[in-house]
Amino acid sequence: MAERGVLERWLDKHNHKMELLRTLTSAIAAVASMVVLLIVW
Repeated sequence: MAERGVLERWLDKHNHKMELLRTLTSAIAAVASMVVLLIVW
């Protein structure tokens, strides 16, 4: 149970970094799919 508390605290501390990473990867995926669609079309 103590480990879970430590893990939850670490995740809370780094949550903004995870959100930024998720946003960046989503943006890259969107741009990549647009490029692929433009090339194929």
